[in-house]
Amino acid sequence: MSMQFQPGVTVAGTFRQLPGPVTKLQVQDHWDFDRFQPLLGDGDHTVGLARQGVDVSIQGTVAMRGNLLLLSEAEMFAEVQTLRQLFQSQAEALFDVYLFRDETTETCRYFKQCSVARFQYDLTQPELYSYSLVFHADDPTIYSVWPAA
Repeated sequence: MSMQFQPGVTVAGTFRQLPGPVTKLQVQDHWDFDRFQPLLGDGDHTVGLARQGVDVSIQGTVAMRGNLLLLSEAEMFAEVQTLRQLFQSQAEALFDVYLFRDETTETCRYFKQCSVARFQYDLTQPELYSYSLVFHADDPTIYSVWPAA
């Protein structure tokens, strides 16, 4: 089984690959718990350990959209604005965030129903714009079942 690194999101059932190359993708798991210190004793006692949602942090440059090379500053800016508009127009919507996706083998790994927590972009280098996205998935499960059409 081959997996193809292809970060992207689904919007209204349509897959949209993120601009690339993606330089960093981090998945941050979180746990919730209470910690107590025993009276007159060393150490502590942890109770109520429960897994919380997951943050998916993606950093990349705006050099390509799929296989199309973005050469001009105007093209890179248009791509950033397209992403910005996508996330603003879908403010209440939830996205499936893909880490790996290969249409030919129908292999994928993704988080379901994620919300956009932050979108930052840097326009100070006219030769190559960069961006950072943070999604939050309430469900910490990484799904591998190809979504039904």
